[in-house]
Amino acid sequence: MSYEIMAVEYFKRRLKKLSKKYRRIGEDYKSLIETLENNPTEGDAIPGFGNRIYKIRMSSTNMKRGKSGGFRVIYYLSNHIVYLLTIYAKAKKEEIKVKEIKEALRELNINL
Repeated sequence: MSYEIMAVEYFKRRLKKLSKKYRRIGEDYKSLIETLENNPTEGDAIPGFGNRIYKIRMSSTNMKRGKSGGFRVIYYLSNHIVYLLTIYAKAKKEEIKVKEIKEALRELNINL
């Protein structure tokens, strides 16, 4: 079964900002979309959100570090829809704050 992928505005803004520095992020993003369409639980569940929020690694063609040194994408899984919440470069930020996840969830009117 294929899942629908939807990016919230918060995610789109972050992706656009990253694309200024990482010119080939679009190619990496397409690969991630294919993965999530077919296996949305590929990522790791983030504790405290009831197995609804996941973090997945996304490789970076620009950084040439593979998935471990590339990007992190946080997404919300709900009824055959994957909502992309935010994205960040692992090199710039080790972990994401719960506050940032909740800010992205507000766009979906979800309070977890």
